[in-house]
Amino acid sequence: MIEELIKSAGITPDDTLLDIACGPGRLTLPMSGYFRKVFAIDWEKEMIEEGERVSKNLKIENIKWIIGKAEEQNFEPGTFKLITIGDAFHRLDQLRILENSYKMLASGGCIALIWSSTVTNGEEAWQKELKRITSPWAKPNSPAANTINNVQFGETTLKEFGFRDVSSKTFEEKLMLNIKEITGYLYSMSVYSKNVIGDGYLEFESAIKDCLLQINPDNKFECVFGCGYYLGRKG
Repeated sequence: MIEELIKSAGITPDDTLLDIACGPGRLTLPMSGYFRKVFAIDWEKEMIEEGERVSKNLKIENIKWIIGKAEEQNFEPGTFKLITIGDAFHRLDQLRILENSYKMLASGGCIALIWSSTVTNGEEAWQKELKRITSPWAKPNSPAANTINNVQFGETTLKEFGFRDVSSKTFEEKLMLNIKEITGYLYSMSVYSKNVIGDGYLEFESAIKDCLLQINPDNKFECVFGCGYYLGRKG
């Protein structure tokens, strides 16, 4: 998906990226190698700290990590060739984000609204049971839901706001996960971050482990992972 996005946006090694609501860097880190400079912003301190830790371990040095509200960022006009928002557009002040993004993008630059399915949304028996077990732990007023429908609204918003050449692509792949990977994925989400779970994280992890091992004692959990993006270009 990232390779297709980079190609569609016409990115060169001298360009600059802004990743809004970056979380622990699920997009920021793999995309950093395509850009000269990357700015990543999230309002949760623990997410930024995790991104910094991983980027340091990977010796990635071109990322500037910022703690703050996405709506309050206002870089110089024309700073970025690409602005990405992954699994977060539905919970932001969309109009303000689009207004600021349009100003901050260079002429011909792009904004990408990126979505992905989550481990708690799917047709596998273990996914349905996982959702049942973890839902009570989710952050209030932030349901752990698949964001595809929200992003479809984002496509219409991009067109109405004035972005041109709006396009989309969807990708699917079968994955085989273990409990450690599933738990790590949940922690990377704002609704299940360790800051949200708090001191009860050991109980949270134990509930997940007990639930999943009852379904698949071999600790192998297959699912279909979907992701994609809507891309709009500044005229």
